[in-house]
Amino acid sequence: MASALGASAAFRPGTRAAHVFLERNPYVAWEAQRPAFAQPAFTGVVHPHLPHWGAPAKLDDGSPPGERPRVEATDAAEADHPAEPTSSSRSWLPRVARLGPMEARALPETHVQTVSASWCRDVDDARAMMRVAADAGASALLCVTGDGVRGKKSHLDALALLRAARALRDAGEIDSDVRLACAANPCLEASRLRTPRASPSSLLAAKIEAGADAVITQPSVVPSLARAWRREIEASGLARDVTHIAGIAVPTSARSAERWHRLVFGDRSDEWRSHSSEEKWLRSIREEADAWRAMEEHVEEHLERHDEPRLAFRKRWIEERAELFAAEAVTSADFPANGAHVMPVTPAGYRSAAAVADKIRKLWSVST
Repeated sequence: MASALGASAAFRPGTRAAHVFLERNPYVAWEAQRPAFAQPAFTGVVHPHLPHWGAPAKLDDGSPPGERPRVEATDAAEADHPAEPTSSSRSWLPRVARLGPMEARALPETHVQTVSASWCRDVDDARAMMRVAADAGASALLCVTGDGVRGKKSHLDALALLRAARALRDAGEIDSDVRLACAANPCLEASRLRTPRASPSSLLAAKIEAGADAVITQPSVVPSLARAWRREIEASGLARDVTHIAGIAVPTSARSAERWHRLVFGDRSDEWRSHSSEEKWLRSIREEADAWRAMEEHVEEHLERHDEPRLAFRKRWIEERAELFAAEAVTSADFPANGAHVMPVTPAGYRSAAAVADKIRKLWSVST
């Protein structure tokens, strides 16, 4: 099926087509996501590799009442659930293989299935998932190490998954058109916080050597760090060997913006954010949080609670913040993004996703 769908040009190094992927969040109701996926601005869908339970725990992400997802995808491993589904359950199957007929028709034709080492028991388990995903029509496999399952330390990592996927493709066990992608975390890699220390270019070079055709980044929550990451990749010459798909977060509240900071920088991000250090990127995080809080205070003080201008103002703010980060990646002189991966985690984020995608496509039209 992968050949029938076709290999997306967004995974070919050097292309500048405006390919925009939208994340299919298993923890937000499909009804809240369907309108966004119906927009022609999105040419692909990214399926996370997350457990699928019938009744996930409720989590407050800071969105206004009525807009909260049942649980945030980024916090799945923290929910009070069993460690992982078994390979004999439907939940184990990759998301691309569990689409209902109506949902499959509503989604774009290019499907990227994430395979996370932290959710695989061993490399045989990972290979089985890759085969099922490819047979179901995945255009690309996104191989990531993952955040790890609570109480479980995996011996697998992204490099092992990439090598396994490349071997399957070379052996003809998955279609030759299936592309292989890796992940990168520009802000963490360019900061001094990552341990053990390794240069961003060496990290990416190892993934390319293992078989990656594309790199899909975590959101660039600190623009100065993301710029440093892109400069190093450009200077290393790796930009010619891999396609850059920029992750674009769509936070919808001060709390969800801070949650993205924690996702990017890890469990100690709260400690670093409150640290007295005057490093510019730490100040940037504090200023971003302050900006969100100032917006929310303005809405509370000056706009009626259920008035249309209040909702419109908040929606416009959400979209403009996401668009600013997208513009950094798309128009960069160093390693500019060939594609974008839009990541809403709330119903409010999905309501703004199409506007963000439209702006990204316009940015491409003026930068090429």
